[in-house]
Amino acid sequence: MSIGLLVTALLVLSSAVAEPGSSSPKQAVSARTPSLDDLRQRAEAGDSEAQYQLFLRYEEGKSSIEERTEAVNWLRKAAEAGHAMAQVTLGLLCREGKRGVAKNLEEAVQWFRKAGEQGNASGESELGFMYERGDGVPKDEAEAARLYTRAAEHGLPVAKFDLAFMYENGRGVPVDITKATALYEEAALNIPTARRNLAILYFNGKLVPKDPAAAYKWALLGVSAEERRVMKSGMGEGEDFDPKPRLGHALVLLEDIAKGMSKKDKQAGRRMAEEWIQANAARLGDEPKWFAQTMKNIKK
Repeated sequence: MSIGLLVTALLVLSSAVAEPGSSSPKQAVSARTPSLDDLRQRAEAGDSEAQYQLFLRYEEGKSSIEERTEAVNWLRKAAEAGHAMAQVTLGLLCREGKRGVAKNLEEAVQWFRKAGEQGNASGESELGFMYERGDGVPKDEAEAARLYTRAAEHGLPVAKFDLAFMYENGRGVPVDITKATALYEEAALNIPTARRNLAILYFNGKLVPKDPAAAYKWALLGVSAEERRVMKSGMGEGEDFDPKPRLGHALVLLEDIAKGMSKKDKQAGRRMAEEWIQANAARLGDEPKWFAQTMKNIKK
């Protein structure tokens, strides 16, 4: 099953780093972040980036219905002015029917297409998702794969995952397990489900040679990623509340793979996972810290 970008991933402002000599990162951010009044003044003058940032600023906190409506109005102005990320975000809201925006799949397609035509990878990927599912457009898996390919070439992790899924299952492209595994491995840095899919591929041994150690490696890395997500993000709140965190599913997969495994294969899998974390530490943010905790929690 393919996955799309989460709306919340697009609603986060970039964090800033304190300049040397500043008293704290928070003060440095405040010094450089425009006030709401400044943003509104620029937005009213037609600055599409200010309009988009104004929307994001409103979405940071618990906005009232009136503020949420105003935020979406600014988002729509930015999208209509050609701001690619505003177009993607508005398309996501139209697709999901969130933040007071009426669900409209056809309109979502229009916004994704506009963003994609500007070379925006998220727009290309989300448009591909619509073609894959046949939402708002006639179902066309070949077109979905083409759009995923464009977005993957632009480096978008979720597009690499979706394209890997297409190659694994022969959806819109011929089955090519070599391409599928390579794309899953690239996506695994950012997409926990890619790690799960790799674990299952190596555990089943149907499309790739059965490799218990590799299966254990990717399943263990899947637990690490989900433990980090759950501990950092919790279960959300409001309309984003998730009563069933996926950490349990990752643990169940690891336990299933571990059944009947030799101690030698488990040790090899743990070593491979540790080496992968070390090799990619610079690209994994704080996951190495969470992985170390995961290793302590998992019985050898």
